[in-house]
Amino acid sequence: MKPLSSEVYYLDDDFRPQIAATAPAFLNQLRGLTVFDIRGKDTSRTRVVTTLIHGNEPSGFIACHLWLRDLQVPQTNIRIVFCNLEAAQTKPIFTRRYVGESDDLNRFFGVEGEPENKTESLISLRVKLIKQVINAVNPEAIIDLHNTSGVSAAFGVSISDDPLLLDLTALFASRLVLTGLRIGALMEQPFNAPIITVECGGANEIVSHQVATQGLTEYFTRDNLFDPRERDVVIHRHPIRLKLTGDTSVNFASHRLPTTDVTFIVDMEQFNHHPTPAGEFIGWYQSDTLLPLQAIDENGVNQIDQLFTLEDGRIYTKHAIQMFMATTNVEIATNDCICYLTVI
Repeated sequence: MKPLSSEVYYLDDDFRPQIAATAPAFLNQLRGLTVFDIRGKDTSRTRVVTTLIHGNEPSGFIACHLWLRDLQVPQTNIRIVFCNLEAAQTKPIFTRRYVGESDDLNRFFGVEGEPENKTESLISLRVKLIKQVINAVNPEAIIDLHNTSGVSAAFGVSISDDPLLLDLTALFASRLVLTGLRIGALMEQPFNAPIITVECGGANEIVSHQVATQGLTEYFTRDNLFDPRERDVVIHRHPIRLKLTGDTSVNFASHRLPTTDVTFIVDMEQFNHHPTPAGEFIGWYQSDTLLPLQAIDENGVNQIDQLFTLEDGRIYTKHAIQMFMATTNVEIATNDCICYLTVI
């Protein structure tokens, strides 16, 4: 596994004819933190795209590869930032979320102060460099492309319901999660430009790559990104982060597993696509104690007792909710979260 490099590698239009025909081959042509600058028709403005903050979320990379290979000239200058190629290049490619066991790059953008160890120092430096290469071009807008942990429809995420952010979201999706949660993500940074995260859908879904490709095409070619006529976006407010407590173990199955503390239903990801009604069965926990889960709201308050109930070892919802990014990936559910949700 490659450690995070401390260098920034710059490419421009001259490299475009050399780009490999496939995304995996293109990935092997790059290294470290790579910045790709494309000259536009209007050179007075620059739009930024960031992707591969998580190495197992390839839709943004695939979309950028297709665009770069096409040799079209964008409306404005474009700066593409490939943030974590080391993780993406770890074999099997596009399967490693981050380099270290718990070193999630998108949790360090809000971290201040001196790092505690060498690994954190490299991550802190990478975060600093990413912010520098974005700020250097005084961007007109910033799109941070991701994939959801589970199969899901596309949606945007922002910390503001500014109309400009709704316009950016509309290029990719019809839903926006407005969050007050602070987790150290790139979109939380004050870049003096509108910025959204786009969750394109599941990492292995063709439709997710299509969402990224079609959205980026609009983002690269439109003269005016901010058009109220395109602002048909539903806003989901006040998300809550559902996660395990302590050393609780979790898995997903069609029946309760005796080898784990909490077992969620095997098709948990279905809840990403539609509202979950009150009284919906979602899993098992065989214990007389409280649920070993936390549902942390934007004020840091645990809402688990208001949202879920335990009856005869079975977990049910108390209210109608909409889940986002519900996953059946045990590693992500254990080390990050099970899902985000809003109360309907």
